[in-house]
Amino acid sequence: MTTQMFICLGIFLFMMLGFLFAKKLHTTLAVVSICTIVLVTFSGIIPASVVLSKFANHNILLIAGMVVVSAGFSRTQAVNKLSSLVYKISKGSFGMQMLGYCVLAFLLTNLIPSPMATFGVMVPVIAAFCKRNGISPSKVMQPIALVCICSIGTAPFGSGMYTYASANSIMESYGYADYVMKILDPVKGQLIISAILVIYAAFIAPKLAPNQPSVPVTLGSFKNKAGAVDDTPPLDPVREVLGYGIFLLTTIGLIFADTLGLQSWQIAVTGAALITAAGVLKTQEAIDAIPVPTMLMLVAAYAAGGAMEACGLGDMIGNLLAGALGNTRNGYVIGFAFFIVPFILTQFMQNFSVDNLFQPIIIMASKALGCNPVGLLLILGSACNSAFMTPMSTGTIPPMMEAGGYSQKDLFKMGWLPSILMCILSVFVIMTVFPAFP
Repeated sequence: MTTQMFICLGIFLFMMLGFLFAKKLHTTLAVVSICTIVLVTFSGIIPASVVLSKFANHNILLIAGMVVVSAGFSRTQAVNKLSSLVYKISKGSFGMQMLGYCVLAFLLTNLIPSPMATFGVMVPVIAAFCKRNGISPSKVMQPIALVCICSIGTAPFGSGMYTYASANSIMESYGYADYVMKILDPVKGQLIISAILVIYAAFIAPKLAPNQPSVPVTLGSFKNKAGAVDDTPPLDPVREVLGYGIFLLTTIGLIFADTLGLQSWQIAVTGAALITAAGVLKTQEAIDAIPVPTMLMLVAAYAAGGAMEACGLGDMIGNLLAGALGNTRNGYVIGFAFFIVPFILTQFMQNFSVDNLFQPIIIMASKALGCNPVGLLLILGSACNSAFMTPMSTGTIPPMMEAGGYSQKDLFKMGWLPSILMCILSVFVIMTVFPAFP
């Protein structure tokens, strides 16, 4: 290992331990995040200008925009009406209500090409659900976020319909066109896994979640609604309709962002501006809704992840894995290897970075072994979608922590069982449907 790798590892450990013991050290996650950003800046692994650019990352802007839009929607009566409808259909059963919301999260996360944006759409609805049932958001936020993160690209519509094109492009780029991923292959490999995960999230995950928040709930819609006495006067009829319309248009815009030629953050920020301009939220309400600690955690995660990529720490781990596979012809062993290492890395680096890092490694390893890379690429996707153990893994986790009042310790407690479940299901199902050596 190089000096830079050791420095990067030290910064990473500082960040992880800081997130884990922030409360005991009488500090906050935001302070740990700022310190991490400063350490990366002075490490010299990546230029200070690159670190600064992380503050303008599209996910940061997407979070800010969607939280304001969601806070505006939560001021309307729509969320209470939807919650009442689910309550009526489920006849008051907590499990059936959770199943309904998990199915809704599954559908939305495959229509909207961003789990973080889907989570933002779900926040006000789940806030009303918590208020109606008199339960803490800590019991339900992680299960909903779990579905948003793990289910993307697994339905026969939306993002699931173009995953194959990306895979075929990377295989062709690295000169291994012996195999082709078909349009419905992602669905065949991952739909049953997502279905089981939805059931798990609805009926089992809430039992592993803490009964009360471990840290204060600070994300807009939950801070204002979950379990709190709401004496805010209702919106007038015109602003009520505007709140519905802007939220609906923002959601539709996110679904068809690629068709419109727009970035998701552009749509979210525009929606936030309209919510404020229309008077659905007052200016101060919109400012209060923006989760600054969450955004700082994301910037820290991006900076640390960028340093890991720049110094080659991630590449080193990936290359060690490819070399360790040797000449084995057991597809399940190969599948497990290409699940477990990306899964571990994606807890500490942004999942899309790990996905991009391992795609060429999988293609090159498959080419050397003479095996079918289709199943391995799908397993890589499952491993990277299992990013829910740390706030560095994906942009959805920091706002989930803010909304549910979770600590790093809570993430470990809630995450170990679905991690094992995802590993077993992904390796067994995908490598059975797409054998490495057909």
